[in-house]
Amino acid sequence: MKKFILFILLFLSFYTILFAETEKELFDNGVLQLKQGHYQQAADEFSKLIQLAPDNADAYKNRGVVRMNQKKYDLAIKDFQTAKKIFPKLHGLYSNLGVAWFYKRDYNKAIKNYNAAIKTDPQNHVAYFNRALCFAELNKNKEAIDDLSKTLALTPDFYLAICYKADLLTQLGETDKAIETYKSAIQYTHATKKLNQLKQKINELENRKLYKKKPGPATVAEKGYALQAGAYLNSKNADIMKKKLSDYGFESRILVLVDKKQRPWYLVRSGIYLDKTKARKSKLSLDKELGIKSVIRPFGIW
Repeated sequence: MKKFILFILLFLSFYTILFAETEKELFDNGVLQLKQGHYQQAADEFSKLIQLAPDNADAYKNRGVVRMNQKKYDLAIKDFQTAKKIFPKLHGLYSNLGVAWFYKRDYNKAIKNYNAAIKTDPQNHVAYFNRALCFAELNKNKEAIDDLSKTLALTPDFYLAICYKADLLTQLGETDKAIETYKSAIQYTHATKKLNQLKQKINELENRKLYKKKPGPATVAEKGYALQAGAYLNSKNADIMKKKLSDYGFESRILVLVDKKQRPWYLVRSGIYLDKTKARKSKLSLDKELGIKSVIRPFGIW
């Protein structure tokens, strides 16, 4: 589930020793080129610095970040490992190694490095987030959700973590928890879209359950009610209304029924309500938002 998830890299660290002027210039130039996205020039600057100061852990680390941006993951890992030998406690090393191993799809090695990063800095919300992605790739969704919860405990407004947690909860079938999680990020377009998609999926599943009942007369109580926003002989008009409902955040579907003259009618409906009281409350909201007069109809029939 890494559709919209981006790794957050610890791009830079400031030098931990006092550089000679030439070394400092090379380091600063490398950082500047890296920030501007000139990766080969950045790599060249850091390589020159390494020639002058082969024990400079920061130079190896930053060149490793450059090589990750160049998708040269093996070379990046080699640079990070060299930096670790020189200065094992250099900030961000284990997290960057975790990112590199993730992109090489060795998720267990990535997790091992994130474990080390978290042990060094238990407040590192990025490490928890990235480790969650690794767990998800290994289909360990419960462990991933646990890490995302830890991420959000440290950074409650971390939007990507909120949405990703809701996605995983949806996969586990914990739809109520997923809805509540999406709602916590509802001010973002993506969360709103995902919430509406989930609600629509739940309604579709409910529809299937209702249609799977054994053949026989179906009472209103068995079927419930729906709000009908429009009835059309032209399917395109029905599609327009369905989209309008969806755009306003209402679950929508089209029911096709044939009348006595064998004409197909396209009925645009929303919701499943077990009693008319709940249907009436939703009708008020729908009518106000869309500026229409919907009709409460028995579910699945005229």
